[in-house]
Formats: sequence, C-alpha cells, structure tokens
Amino acid sequence: MDDASNTQAVTEVEAHGAHASSPNVIDVSVPMVALTWVTFALLLVVLYKVAWKPILKVLDMREKGIRDALASAEQARAEAALAEARNRELLQAAEQESRKLVAEARVAAQETGRLVREQAEQRSQALVEEARREIASAVDQARVQLRRETADLAIEVAGKVLAANMDTERNRTLVRELGKEMERS
Repeated sequence: MDDASNTQAVTEVEAHGAHASSPNVIDVSVPMVALTWVTFALLLVVLYKVAWKPILKVLDMREKGIRDALASAEQARAEAALAEARNRELLQAAEQESRKLVAEARVAAQETGRLVREQAEQRSQALVEEARREIASAVDQARVQLRRETADLAIEVAGKVLAANMDTERNRTLVRELGKEMERS
C-alpha cells in the first residue's frame, strides 16, 4: 500500500499546491490588467475611427441644419415683416390716391356742372335775345303793316268821304262802317 499511500499523498499535495497557486478574486494580475488596458485603448481607437467621428459628423450636420433652419426662419420672418410694412404703405398710398381721385372727380363734376349751367344760361339768354329780336321785328312789321293799312283806310275813307261829301248823314254812316271794319281787322 505504499504505492497507494504515495499516490494519495501526491494528490493531496497537488490538490493543496494547486489550490495555493490558483488565482483568487482579490488577487490582481499585472499582465491581465495591462492586457485589459491595451484592449480598452484599442477598442477606443477603433470606436473613435469607426463610430465616434461619423456620429459627431452627423450631430454637427444636424446642428448646422437646425442653425440654418433657424436663420432661414428668422430671415423669412424679417422678410414677411418687410412685405407687410410695404403692403401697408402701398395700401395707404392707394387709399390716398383714391381719396385724391375722388376729390378730383368731385371738383371736375362741380366744374362740369358749373360749365353746363353757364352754357345753359348763355343758351337761354341767346334764345331770349333771339325771341326778343323776333318779337321786336314782328312788332315793327305789325306796326308797319298797321300804318299801311291805316293809311290805306284813311285814303279809302277820305276818298269815300270826298265822294259822298255831298251828304253829311252819309259821312256819318261811312265813318261808322269804317270803325266797324277796323274793329274786325
């Protein structure tokens, strides 16, 4: 049993020795720490090259896009304010122009009305003057004709009076007849 005892002793020593040389959770291995740091550094370099730069680039582009959008929105707001101010100015100018046109139209209408009244007055005065001239002419013609007829009648009466002068009663009758004739004419 010697061999068996020896084998058992060797296994116990090996088990005990293996136990003594096995790493403990608290035991720190320098090569393992160095290897972990090197792996971490390599991983950082790879991630920096592969992922970090593109992520930062995308974030920078997004930030730039947001800044551009804000600047564009501010510029559009400023342009809209300018356009609104211009529209107000144009509207005020149009209102002033329309008021001016209405005032000018009123003045023109008043002037036209005045001219029409003046022309109507001139025409009526001309018509009145023409009528007066025609009336005066007609009166003159009537007077001339009346004079002619009176002269003719006087000559006729004188002729009849002279022809019938022999009888005074007859003269009276002739004068009465001539008076009646004049009344009829």
